[in-house]
Amino acid sequence: MFLEIALAVVGLALILKGSELVTDAAVPLAAYLNTTHVAVGLVLVSVLLSLPELLVSTSTVLKGHSSVGVGVIIGSIIVNLGLIIGISAFIHPLRIPRHVITRDSVFMLIATIVVSLIALEDLQVTSRDGIVFLLLFIPYLINIYEQEKSLALKERKKESEMITKTLQFTGKIWGVDVAIQDTRVIFLAGIGMLLLGAEWFTNALIMVAGSFGIPEILIGLTIGALGPSIPNLAASLQAVRRGYDELAISETIGSNVFTLLITLGILAIMRPIQLDYATAMVTAPALLIVTVAFFIFTLKGSVTRIDGANLIVLYIIAMAAEIYVRLKM
Repeated sequence: MFLEIALAVVGLALILKGSELVTDAAVPLAAYLNTTHVAVGLVLVSVLLSLPELLVSTSTVLKGHSSVGVGVIIGSIIVNLGLIIGISAFIHPLRIPRHVITRDSVFMLIATIVVSLIALEDLQVTSRDGIVFLLLFIPYLINIYEQEKSLALKERKKESEMITKTLQFTGKIWGVDVAIQDTRVIFLAGIGMLLLGAEWFTNALIMVAGSFGIPEILIGLTIGALGPSIPNLAASLQAVRRGYDELAISETIGSNVFTLLITLGILAIMRPIQLDYATAMVTAPALLIVTVAFFIFTLKGSVTRIDGANLIVLYIIAMAAEIYVRLKM
């Protein structure tokens, strides 16, 4: 038991610090992109914020425990919307620009529905499905690019500032900034920490599932999803605390779209995923309900404290249902 806890704690610490260093190293690049390549900056943020989930999930598949990876992917999306957005909005109501709703929120809803329908059709995600998911990310990129061209210069500058702030806040629970020296060294060090942290954290998850007879997907949905989401939570809380409340919404949606389409797509291509009855009855509905609830809240142009409380409650109910159903099976 002590070994599992130690591996999990050290792995999470490395993931957190690795995410911080990688995003710190990307700050100069984001500043260079400025307002001329906002679309590239948005995609960059989505990729970097989703790296922990991608590495942990990939590691589980390579070790032959793809159920843990599936749990991490779906669980992280539910965590991002239910817990991270919920807590951020509960602390301070989150304003949402109209273009974020039409560009990001709508696409995330559609992508979630499409992926859920494909997966639930025959309770499996094949390599062909994985390719489809990767291809679905292309319209999202095109949508970002087209939306960027329609933004006024003032809005582009604001979007660019959001990108830079997201990278600066990520992983910094206490808001401590790191001085940038050699970005290449910092980036490589961050990647190394992420890889090692993902490896140790994954081993801990698999050991816990084996030692206590807990379903692997349940471990992924709970502990596995919460751990890699810490950098996203840190970024959102720092953003809200410093008055960048819109940032919590935009970085979360982008990360979710990347995780759902790219990370799940890569996992399916590596090894076809077989889903169980509980996933169809509990996990998929929970994912859809939280996503739809979030989308409805965004249509008002803001996520209020009451909305945030409702998202937190939905997350708690979803996880309680998962634990009850899967431990009863």
